Amino acid sequence: MATEQKSPRVEQQGSAAQRRYRTLAVVKQEAITRVEKPLEDSVFVWPHLLVREFFAATALTVMVTLLSLAIDAPLQEPATPNNTPLSAKAPWYFLNLQELLHYFAPTSAGVLIPGFTLAALIFLPYIDRNPSRAYADRKIAIAVFTLFLVFWACLTLFGSFFRGPSWIWTWPWQGIYFDL
Repeated sequence: MATEQKSPRVEQQGSAAQRRYRTLAVVKQEAITRVEKPLEDSVFVWPHLLVREFFAATALTVMVTLLSLAIDAPLQEPATPNNTPLSAKAPWYFLNLQELLHYFAPTSAGVLIPGFTLAALIFLPYIDRNPSRAYADRKIAIAVFTLFLVFWACLTLFGSFFRGPSWIWTWPWQGIYFDL
């Protein structure tokens, strides 16, 4: 007669599966204390917060309007075909791309480098999958973003203060060719 013997491990797993406890059944209802937040400590969004934000926005709008009336924005003389400016510079936020165009071909500087940079920043959270929010734990993401920021800031500063007429290299103490 063949008898089937169970190993001790199977018996232990079976007994452990039978001895399951539910946490809610162990803790009695009287042991749970509920702390309710008093109503007087709460501040509602309407009208308290929205009224403050409305008055802050109104004050900011009035201040900017008064500043724009008081300060005159300097304009250059009207453009004429006989008198063109020596240096045609992009606005400050595009000077980094204009600086790249000085060193690379237009396809590389205008499409590939900015495109790969933006793609790298988009995919960075998927590459560095660290769930922590502490700065000490996010060294890869912080290093990559710092390199990105320093690279584009240097290109913007070089294009702003180190480029003179006809986009030649000039030192800032030789003359500033930068208009806001």
